[in-house]
Amino acid sequence: MDIESKKFLGQPKNFVSIFNALLFDGQPVLKPEYLKDENSELVMNVSSKHVDIIKRYEGGTYLDLFVIESQSYGDPSMVVRVMEYESVARMRYIRQCFKKHVPMHTRLPMILTVVLYVGESKWNAAKRLS
Repeated sequence: MDIESKKFLGQPKNFVSIFNALLFDGQPVLKPEYLKDENSELVMNVSSKHVDIIKRYEGGTYLDLFVIESQSYGDPSMVVRVMEYESVARMRYIRQCFKKHVPMHTRLPMILTVVLYVGESKWNAAKRLS
């Protein structure tokens, strides 16, 4: 993701408007004041990857993570990469709770990832696992 796009989408108001448009028909259900920046580095086994933007949403009793990943070409492995990112983020949450001796919520965090495709040709890779 280029610097200007990352700066624009990293703004809480712009970030939540993408998810509100996709999830709630544009209704302002998610509020920008509940967003907190999250470490974008996800360590996987011996390597590490960075997602473009990840935010923690702390509204009410649930801890949820929202991710925007920009893609400039159709990557056939994108759906599997997203699954891997989400799995690693959940494991990080579990480890943080364990380390701090904090009881985990009764559920794991919901993680929603949006792949923002900015390529010129039509997306030709899978859009979901099926």
